[in-house]
Amino acid sequence: MGQFDPNELSGYSRGVSSQRYSTATKRSATKKKVVLAVVIILVALLAVAGVAVATFLHNVNNNIAIDEQNLEDLKEQLVAPQQPDEPYYTLLIGSDSRDPSDSGRSDTIILMRVDPKVPQVTLLSIPRDTEIQLEGYGTQKINAAFSYGREAGAVKAVSELCGVPIAHFVEIDFQGVIDLVDMLGGVRVNVPVDVELNGISIPAGEQFLDGEKALLFSRCRNYPTGDFQRVINQRILIQAIAKEVLRASATEIPALIDKLSTCVATDVSATDAIAMVMAVRGLDTQSNM
Repeated sequence: MGQFDPNELSGYSRGVSSQRYSTATKRSATKKKVVLAVVIILVALLAVAGVAVATFLHNVNNNIAIDEQNLEDLKEQLVAPQQPDEPYYTLLIGSDSRDPSDSGRSDTIILMRVDPKVPQVTLLSIPRDTEIQLEGYGTQKINAAFSYGREAGAVKAVSELCGVPIAHFVEIDFQGVIDLVDMLGGVRVNVPVDVELNGISIPAGEQFLDGEKALLFSRCRNYPTGDFQRVINQRILIQAIAKEVLRASATEIPALIDKLSTCVATDVSATDAIAMVMAVRGLDTQSNM
Protein backbone atom coordinates (compact mmCIF):
# COMPACT_ATOMS: atom_id res chain seq x y z
CA MET A 1 0.00 0.00 0.00
CA GLY A 2 1.36 3.39 -0.99
CA GLN A 3 2.01 5.96 1.59
CA PHE A 4 -0.30 8.95 2.14
CA ASP A 5 1.20 12.12 0.70
CA PRO A 6 -0.39 15.31 2.17
CA ASN A 7 1.16 17.38 -0.60
CA GLU A 8 -0.65 15.43 -3.31
CA LEU A 9 -4.04 15.88 -1.53
CA SER A 10 -3.34 19.53 -1.02
CA GLY A 11 -2.58 19.93 -4.72
CA TYR A 12 -5.76 18.09 -5.69
CA SER A 13 -7.81 20.24 -3.31
CA ARG A 14 -6.32 23.40 -4.78
CA GLY A 15 -7.13 22.19 -8.30
CA VAL A 16 -10.75 21.42 -7.46
CA SER A 17 -11.17 24.70 -5.59
CA SER A 18 -9.67 26.60 -8.49
CA GLN A 19 -11.99 24.84 -10.93
CA ARG A 20 -15.04 25.53 -8.75
CA TYR A 21 -14.00 29.16 -8.31
CA SER A 22 -13.62 29.57 -12.05
CA THR A 23 -17.08 28.07 -12.69
CA ALA A 24 -18.67 30.20 -9.96
CA THR A 25 -16.99 33.30 -11.35
CA LYS A 26 -18.32 32.56 -14.83
CA ARG A 27 -21.84 32.02 -13.43
CA SER A 28 -21.62 35.25 -11.44
CA ALA A 29 -20.44 37.14 -14.51
CA THR A 30 -23.32 35.67 -16.54
CA LYS A 31 -25.83 36.69 -13.88
CA LYS A 32 -24.39 40.19 -13.79
CA LYS A 33 -24.71 40.44 -17.56
CA VAL A 34 -28.35 39.30 -17.39
CA VAL A 35 -29.12 41.77 -14.59
CA LEU A 36 -27.34 44.54 -16.51
CA ALA A 37 -29.33 43.70 -19.66
CA VAL A 38 -32.59 43.78 -17.70
CA VAL A 39 -31.65 47.12 -16.13
CA ILE A 40 -30.76 48.57 -19.54
CA ILE A 41 -34.08 47.37 -20.99
CA LEU A 42 -36.02 48.80 -18.04
CA VAL A 43 -34.19 52.12 -18.31
CA ALA A 44 -34.92 52.21 -22.04
CA LEU A 45 -38.60 51.43 -21.44
CA LEU A 46 -38.82 54.08 -18.73
CA ALA A 47 -37.11 56.57 -21.02
CA VAL A 48 -39.60 55.81 -23.80
CA ALA A 49 -42.48 56.04 -21.31
CA GLY A 50 -41.06 59.28 -19.96
CA VAL A 51 -40.87 60.75 -23.44
CA ALA A 52 -44.43 59.59 -24.14
CA VAL A 53 -45.72 61.16 -20.91
CA ALA A 54 -43.78 64.37 -21.54
CA THR A 55 -45.15 64.52 -25.09
CA PHE A 56 -48.70 63.91 -23.85
CA LEU A 57 -48.45 66.66 -21.23
CA HIS A 58 -46.82 69.05 -23.70
CA ASN A 59 -49.57 68.51 -26.27
CA VAL A 60 -52.38 68.87 -23.73
CA ASN A 61 -50.83 71.99 -22.21
CA ASN A 62 -50.51 73.53 -25.68
CA ASN A 63 -54.15 72.73 -26.44
CA ILE A 64 -55.60 74.16 -23.23
CA ALA A 65 -53.32 77.20 -22.98
CA ILE A 66 -54.95 80.62 -22.90
CA ASP A 67 -53.47 83.34 -25.11
CA GLU A 68 -50.36 84.68 -23.34
CA GLN A 69 -51.56 88.27 -22.93
CA ASN A 70 -55.02 87.15 -21.82
CA LEU A 71 -53.42 84.74 -19.35
CA GLU A 72 -51.38 87.52 -17.77
CA ASP A 73 -54.54 89.62 -17.34
CA LEU A 74 -56.38 86.58 -15.95
CA LYS A 75 -53.68 85.81 -13.37
CA GLU A 76 -54.14 89.29 -11.92
CA GLN A 77 -57.75 88.36 -11.10
CA LEU A 78 -57.21 84.80 -9.84
CA VAL A 79 -56.65 84.14 -6.13
CA ALA A 80 -55.08 80.78 -5.25
CA PRO A 81 -56.10 78.98 -2.02
CA GLN A 82 -53.60 79.38 0.82
CA GLN A 83 -53.47 75.63 1.53
CA PRO A 84 -53.58 72.71 -0.97
CA ASP A 85 -56.62 71.12 0.71
CA GLU A 86 -58.48 74.41 1.19
CA PRO A 87 -61.81 74.93 -0.66
CA TYR A 88 -61.50 76.96 -3.85
CA TYR A 89 -63.70 78.41 -6.58
CA THR A 90 -63.50 77.78 -10.31
CA LEU A 91 -65.41 79.73 -12.94
CA LEU A 92 -66.81 77.59 -15.77
CA ILE A 93 -67.76 79.38 -18.96
CA GLY A 94 -69.58 77.68 -21.85
CA SER A 95 -69.32 79.22 -25.31
CA ASP A 96 -70.30 78.17 -28.83
CA SER A 97 -67.75 78.80 -31.56
CA ARG A 98 -70.22 77.31 -34.06
CA ASP A 99 -72.66 80.20 -33.52
CA PRO A 100 -71.43 83.29 -35.43
CA SER A 101 -74.19 85.45 -33.88
CA ASP A 102 -72.89 84.77 -30.38
CA SER A 103 -70.13 87.41 -30.71
CA GLY A 104 -68.00 85.65 -28.11
CA ARG A 105 -70.51 86.04 -25.28
CA SER A 106 -70.65 83.26 -22.70
CA ASP A 107 -73.80 81.19 -22.98
CA THR A 108 -73.31 79.30 -19.72
CA ILE A 109 -71.82 80.69 -16.50
CA ILE A 110 -71.26 78.37 -13.53
CA LEU A 111 -69.35 79.12 -10.34
CA MET A 112 -68.02 75.89 -8.86
CA ARG A 113 -66.83 75.53 -5.26
CA VAL A 114 -64.58 72.52 -4.65
CA ASP A 115 -63.81 71.20 -1.17
CA PRO A 116 -61.12 68.50 -1.58
CA LYS A 117 -61.36 67.36 2.06
CA VAL A 118 -64.98 66.10 1.99
CA PRO A 119 -64.87 65.85 -1.08
CA GLN A 120 -67.73 68.12 -2.14
CA VAL A 121 -68.54 70.21 -5.21
CA THR A 122 -71.13 72.99 -5.11
CA LEU A 123 -72.45 74.49 -8.34
CA LEU A 124 -73.99 77.93 -8.70
CA SER A 125 -75.45 78.63 -12.14
CA ILE A 126 -75.65 82.33 -12.98
CA PRO A 127 -78.33 83.28 -15.55
CA ARG A 128 -76.62 84.94 -18.50
CA ASP A 129 -79.20 87.75 -18.47
CA THR A 130 -78.22 88.84 -14.94
CA GLU A 131 -77.59 92.59 -15.04
CA ILE A 132 -74.39 94.06 -13.65
CA GLN A 133 -72.51 97.34 -13.78
CA LEU A 134 -69.62 96.70 -16.15
CA GLU A 135 -66.78 99.17 -15.84
CA GLY A 136 -66.64 101.32 -18.95
CA TYR A 137 -69.85 99.88 -20.40
CA GLY A 138 -72.55 100.73 -17.85
CA THR A 139 -75.44 98.34 -17.25
CA GLN A 140 -74.86 95.08 -19.12
CA LYS A 141 -75.87 91.44 -18.99
CA ILE A 142 -73.22 89.46 -17.17
CA ASN A 143 -72.35 87.39 -20.23
CA ALA A 144 -71.06 90.59 -21.85
CA ALA A 145 -68.18 90.60 -19.34
CA PHE A 146 -66.53 87.74 -21.23
CA SER A 147 -67.11 89.42 -24.59
CA TYR A 148 -65.58 92.74 -23.52
CA GLY A 149 -62.98 91.59 -21.01
CA ARG A 150 -62.34 87.97 -21.98
CA GLU A 151 -61.25 85.59 -19.20
CA ALA A 152 -60.14 88.30 -16.76
CA GLY A 153 -63.33 90.29 -17.32
CA ALA A 154 -65.54 87.28 -16.67
CA VAL A 155 -63.67 86.33 -13.48
CA LYS A 156 -63.77 89.90 -12.17
CA ALA A 157 -67.50 90.26 -12.85
CA VAL A 158 -68.49 86.96 -11.23
CA SER A 159 -66.12 87.44 -8.28
CA GLU A 160 -67.62 90.88 -7.55
CA LEU A 161 -71.19 89.64 -8.03
CA CYS A 162 -70.79 86.65 -5.71
CA GLY A 163 -68.27 88.16 -3.29
CA VAL A 164 -65.77 85.28 -3.44
CA PRO A 165 -62.19 84.90 -4.74
CA ILE A 166 -61.84 82.71 -7.82
CA ALA A 167 -58.81 80.42 -8.16
CA HIS A 168 -59.26 78.95 -11.64
CA PHE A 169 -60.96 79.58 -14.96
CA VAL A 170 -62.23 77.04 -17.50
CA GLU A 171 -63.84 77.79 -20.84
CA ILE A 172 -65.38 74.89 -22.73
CA ASP A 173 -66.70 75.06 -26.25
CA PHE A 174 -70.03 73.27 -26.63
CA GLN A 175 -68.42 70.91 -29.13
CA GLY A 176 -66.45 69.67 -26.12
CA VAL A 177 -69.69 68.67 -24.38
CA ILE A 178 -70.69 66.59 -27.40
CA ASP A 179 -67.26 64.95 -27.67
CA LEU A 180 -66.99 64.19 -23.95
CA VAL A 181 -70.48 62.67 -23.65
CA ASP A 182 -69.89 60.55 -26.75
CA MET A 183 -66.49 59.45 -25.42
CA LEU A 184 -68.19 58.37 -22.18
CA GLY A 185 -70.62 56.32 -24.25
CA GLY A 186 -73.55 58.61 -23.41
CA VAL A 187 -75.08 59.61 -20.07
CA ARG A 188 -78.29 58.71 -18.28
CA VAL A 189 -80.37 61.61 -16.93
CA ASN A 190 -83.82 62.15 -15.48
CA VAL A 191 -85.33 64.81 -17.76
CA PRO A 192 -87.65 67.03 -15.62
CA VAL A 193 -89.86 68.35 -18.45
CA ASP A 194 -90.23 67.72 -22.17
CA VAL A 195 -87.49 69.28 -24.30
CA GLU A 196 -88.18 70.50 -27.83
CA LEU A 197 -85.59 72.35 -29.90
CA ASN A 198 -84.52 72.40 -33.55
CA GLY A 199 -87.02 69.69 -34.42
CA ILE A 200 -85.63 67.28 -31.81
CA SER A 201 -87.71 66.11 -28.84
CA ILE A 202 -86.59 64.61 -25.55
CA PRO A 203 -89.54 63.35 -23.45
CA ALA A 204 -89.61 63.86 -19.68
CA GLY A 205 -88.41 60.92 -17.62
CA GLU A 206 -85.26 58.83 -17.52
CA GLN A 207 -83.39 59.11 -20.83
CA PHE A 208 -80.07 57.98 -22.24
CA LEU A 209 -78.49 60.91 -24.09
CA ASP A 210 -75.72 60.98 -26.67
CA GLY A 211 -73.56 64.07 -27.17
CA GLU A 212 -75.93 65.98 -29.46
CA LYS A 213 -78.99 65.37 -27.28
CA ALA A 214 -77.03 66.20 -24.12
CA LEU A 215 -76.10 69.56 -25.62
CA LEU A 216 -79.70 70.16 -26.67
CA PHE A 217 -80.89 69.29 -23.16
CA SER A 218 -78.47 71.79 -21.60
CA ARG A 219 -79.17 74.68 -23.99
CA CYS A 220 -82.94 74.64 -24.55
CA ARG A 221 -84.80 77.68 -23.13
CA ASN A 222 -88.27 76.94 -24.53
CA TYR A 223 -89.92 76.68 -21.12
CA PRO A 224 -92.42 78.85 -19.24
CA THR A 225 -89.61 79.66 -16.79
CA GLY A 226 -87.06 80.17 -19.58
CA ASP A 227 -83.46 80.31 -18.40
CA PHE A 228 -84.26 79.00 -14.91
CA GLN A 229 -85.26 75.57 -16.23
CA ARG A 230 -82.18 75.56 -18.41
CA VAL A 231 -80.04 76.15 -15.32
CA ILE A 232 -81.66 73.11 -13.66
CA ASN A 233 -81.03 71.01 -16.76
CA GLN A 234 -77.38 72.04 -16.87
CA ARG A 235 -76.90 71.00 -13.27
CA ILE A 236 -78.47 67.60 -13.97
CA LEU A 237 -76.22 67.10 -16.99
CA ILE A 238 -73.06 68.13 -15.12
CA GLN A 239 -73.89 65.65 -12.35
CA ALA A 240 -74.40 62.89 -14.93
CA ILE A 241 -71.11 63.67 -16.70
CA ALA A 242 -69.21 63.94 -13.40
CA LYS A 243 -70.59 60.57 -12.29
CA GLU A 244 -69.21 58.90 -15.42
CA VAL A 245 -65.87 60.73 -15.35
CA LEU A 246 -65.26 59.92 -11.67
CA ARG A 247 -66.15 56.31 -12.39
CA ALA A 248 -63.32 56.13 -14.93
CA SER A 249 -60.13 54.34 -13.92
CA ALA A 250 -56.90 56.20 -13.28
CA THR A 251 -55.58 55.00 -16.65
CA GLU A 252 -58.67 56.29 -18.49
CA ILE A 253 -58.61 59.82 -17.04
CA PRO A 254 -55.61 61.03 -19.12
CA ALA A 255 -57.43 59.95 -22.31
CA LEU A 256 -60.51 61.93 -21.26
CA ILE A 257 -58.38 64.99 -20.55
CA ASP A 258 -56.59 64.57 -23.88
CA LYS A 259 -59.94 64.50 -25.70
CA LEU A 260 -61.29 67.50 -23.81
CA SER A 261 -58.11 69.52 -24.30
CA THR A 262 -59.07 70.36 -27.89
CA CYS A 263 -62.22 72.14 -26.69
CA VAL A 264 -61.04 73.66 -23.40
CA ALA A 265 -59.03 76.75 -22.43
CA THR A 266 -57.85 77.09 -18.83
CA ASP A 267 -55.13 78.37 -16.53
CA VAL A 268 -54.78 74.84 -15.07
CA SER A 269 -51.93 72.64 -16.33
CA ALA A 270 -52.51 69.06 -17.49
CA THR A 271 -50.80 67.57 -14.43
CA ASP A 272 -52.83 69.75 -12.06
CA ALA A 273 -56.04 68.87 -13.91
CA ILE A 274 -55.37 65.15 -13.47
CA ALA A 275 -54.53 65.68 -9.78
CA MET A 276 -57.76 67.66 -9.25
CA VAL A 277 -59.87 64.91 -10.79
CA MET A 278 -58.10 62.24 -8.73
CA ALA A 279 -58.62 64.30 -5.54
CA VAL A 280 -62.42 64.14 -5.84
CA ARG A 281 -62.79 60.62 -7.26
CA GLY A 282 -64.69 59.51 -4.16
CA LEU A 283 -67.29 62.24 -4.68
CA ASP A 284 -70.94 61.22 -4.38
CA THR A 285 -72.46 63.22 -7.23
CA GLN A 286 -75.99 62.86 -5.85
CA SER A 287 -75.46 64.08 -2.30
CA ASN A 288 -72.23 66.10 -2.57
CA MET A 289 -72.76 67.97 -5.81
